[in-house]
Amino acid sequence: MMSRAIKKVTLSVLLTFFAAAAVAPILLMLVNSFKTGSELAKNAWGIPSFWTFSNYSSLVSFNSGILVRTFLNSVFVSVVYTLLTLIVSSLAAFAFSKYSFKGKNVIFIFLLATMMIPVEITIPAIYLMFSKVHMLNTYSVQIFPGIANVFCLFMLKQYMDSLPNSLLEAARLDGAGDISIYQKVVLPLVSPAIGALAILTFLGKWNDYLWPSMLLTRTEVMPIMVVLPTLNTGNSQWSTPWELVMAGCVIVTLPLIIVFFIFQDQFMSSVTIGAVKE
Repeated sequence: MMSRAIKKVTLSVLLTFFAAAAVAPILLMLVNSFKTGSELAKNAWGIPSFWTFSNYSSLVSFNSGILVRTFLNSVFVSVVYTLLTLIVSSLAAFAFSKYSFKGKNVIFIFLLATMMIPVEITIPAIYLMFSKVHMLNTYSVQIFPGIANVFCLFMLKQYMDSLPNSLLEAARLDGAGDISIYQKVVLPLVSPAIGALAILTFLGKWNDYLWPSMLLTRTEVMPIMVVLPTLNTGNSQWSTPWELVMAGCVIVTLPLIIVFFIFQDQFMSSVTIGAVKE
């Protein structure tokens, strides 16, 4: 009995420590966003002696409002990318799950094998390909290369495999075509999986840094995650307005935190999608 109590206390202490370690940088970022530049340099770890909201207003007007433009770029690219990814993935999953065609298993295994290839390896080839068709520095190069998402395909296929084929046969007997079955039967039944994958896909694209930083050179089309770390008021590394960077980090983090708390059930359900079949 005593050993069980000790284990419980030890586990609670460890969980508290790791939770504090995870939350501390976020709180530090939030507090520092309300400090002036001089106070941030002198007191980076303490409570500000004077709370100011000027960093947020300065951030909006910084460099002719370029951060507002890049924030809207992130919203546009993330939303369009998520929608196209889910459409392509759900259609492919429907085909692999409910239709039989020659080489289906081989093709599916080949697609799964591509998940083991690091994304960094594909960047040079994609860069050369899109440079040949003059699509660098566009929204298209940020969206189209990744919409054939094998992870989403796999998760949706696993979920669709659990749907009874009798439902589709009943729909066909009622005169429904393939598109109608997909829209009116399959999509409503897999909506929990689509909701969870929508959140995961959106967050992944929103936080993407490597891809756009390698393929974009025009600030006007860059997402805010690429532009924010490069804020500078001079020509040296000491000219970085860290108080504005902290305020910008808060702005780009708050939507993600809000989305997580709203859709946390879907986040958790995404972990077990396709894990159990009946």
